[in-house]
Amino acid sequence: MSRKTDSIAALEKARKAIDDAFAPMPDSALAYLKPGDDYAIGGIVIHLIQSLDGYIATLEALGQAGYRDTEGPAEDESVVEGQLAHARLGLAPAERKSTFAEMAAKQQQLGRLAAKANDDEYARLVGVSYPGDDVPYPTSVALVLQWMTEHFTEHVPHARQLFAEWQTAR
Repeated sequence: MSRKTDSIAALEKARKAIDDAFAPMPDSALAYLKPGDDYAIGGIVIHLIQSLDGYIATLEALGQAGYRDTEGPAEDESVVEGQLAHARLGLAPAERKSTFAEMAAKQQQLGRLAAKANDDEYARLVGVSYPGDDVPYPTSVALVLQWMTEHFTEHVPHARQLFAEWQTAR
């Protein structure tokens, strides 16, 4: 397998680890907000979807620029605030299945976008200029996949820890 294929598979495996971490949690746990936290247990999924949206937009921009230096996607602050508010509330039972399906679909979309890059484009480090930044941020398709994979991975123990705290607090 190629490095790109391995990275796409690692991304999917990391997302599935999130699914596995949440599987034993009852719906009632998904609204638990630990005092001082930015989002409830279920809000982790909203947060991950927000990250996927940003990385999807970044890979779309890279592809449109021919995997050369480019402008990065801007974030709509009202959308970001809405997502953060939703993340603080967590997930309602009725939205659990669709939200996890959305996360899986967006993870697959990110993988498909990465797969479009040839091996050189996949590894090529380019500058992405994000609104408000003074200098371009070194980015590649490979790095985007690595960052999202790491993001999924870091939230597995986080979700499990919050779930254990919820169980104790009940």
